[in-house]
Amino acid sequence: MDDMIVGTPHVLAVSWRRRIVVWGAFAVILVVAPWCFPSDAALTLLTQMGTAAILALSFNLLLGSTGLLSFCHATYAGIGAYAGVWCMNRIGAQGLPVSMALVPFAGGLAGGAAGATLGYVTTRRAGMTFAMITLGVAELVWVMAAMLPEWFGGERGIPTDRTLGAPWLGMMFATQREVYGLVAVWLLVCAAAMYGVTRTPLGFLARAVRDNAARVAFLGQSPAAVRYRMQIIAAAFAGVAGSLGALNFELVSADTFSLERSGVVLVFTVLGGTAYFAGPMLGAVVGVFATVVLATITRAWQLYLGLGFLAVVVFAPGGIAGLLAVHWRAWRDGFVRTLWKPYVLLCAGLVLTVAGLVAIVEMTYGIRLAVDGSPVPGNLGQHLGSGAWGVATVTLIVGIAVTVFAGRDLRGKAAIAGFLAEKRQ
Repeated sequence: MDDMIVGTPHVLAVSWRRRIVVWGAFAVILVVAPWCFPSDAALTLLTQMGTAAILALSFNLLLGSTGLLSFCHATYAGIGAYAGVWCMNRIGAQGLPVSMALVPFAGGLAGGAAGATLGYVTTRRAGMTFAMITLGVAELVWVMAAMLPEWFGGERGIPTDRTLGAPWLGMMFATQREVYGLVAVWLLVCAAAMYGVTRTPLGFLARAVRDNAARVAFLGQSPAAVRYRMQIIAAAFAGVAGSLGALNFELVSADTFSLERSGVVLVFTVLGGTAYFAGPMLGAVVGVFATVVLATITRAWQLYLGLGFLAVVVFAPGGIAGLLAVHWRAWRDGFVRTLWKPYVLLCAGLVLTVAGLVAIVEMTYGIRLAVDGSPVPGNLGQHLGSGAWGVATVTLIVGIAVTVFAGRDLRGKAAIAGFLAEKRQ
């Protein structure tokens, strides 16, 4: 017992060192990224990834930390976007000596106020009831925005100019590199702030409410009050993300409130992994890459994104972050020599499965577009001949068989490796 007490400060020091290293590495990645991908197109993509990462992290404060499935999270981001555009237009029209770098504060305040207003109603219940209420709220706000074009700009939206504010560290945000720098700074600050929220008593209470709300109520805490506070915080960070998106595109429209936006945030968060803090950021990076880059390559990008989401939910509930964590533990415990063969076999099976599936999907799309008489640029299926159907089918069947066999072998050996690791401890 004395050894444990003496060793506690050392353990805490190691934990803090790890956190400093991780956050330092994250900051270095944000700094190095624009130098590795200097083109305007790549910087625009990185900027969208940063904005989506903030939004996904804020959504995970509800889904992962509090156990609330919200379908109106895009509503708070949209309110923050409109607040940001309103401030930018006022700064430009009146020539105020205010930098556009401060506009996300307005988006955060607007999102937090909306969360306090709407959340007072939505957070009184949890589970499916909460989800249905947020669905109704999202539909209501979306319809109201479409019915009031004089306020929300309708389908054309409200344009703005991000270069009319005062300079911030000599930057006027006229170039995409400067906009990325602003988004990177806000991403680092918001991610650190949200991580801090998860380590506060409120964050621990939120997880307790997620796991057993009745026990929290028995201890004297109101689960509804905990959910309400987390809703306000999550909505505020969503407003920051929305205002950054408006600053990046210099336009905001009523489509910002659409249910599709909330659905996309849900997909990104689950894809990355709700059980890990960095999971939503990984999901945002992969999701934005899929929605932006794949959309320029094939018309079936939505199908691929949906299949990827389905595969993660069924076969990897922990998301991308969960898979990385499992592999890291195997590497750390020294079981790579035992597991490398099933790893290689599983990767080969996945490659064959994806190759066969992509070939079949693209050829199907090519036939459909040819029948409709539509142009087929950007469709991979137009480059595949008719004899490829058999090859693609055989490749898909072999890939599925290899993947199933390798998966069973990997699970068996991983279970043995985990048992041995416990024996060592």
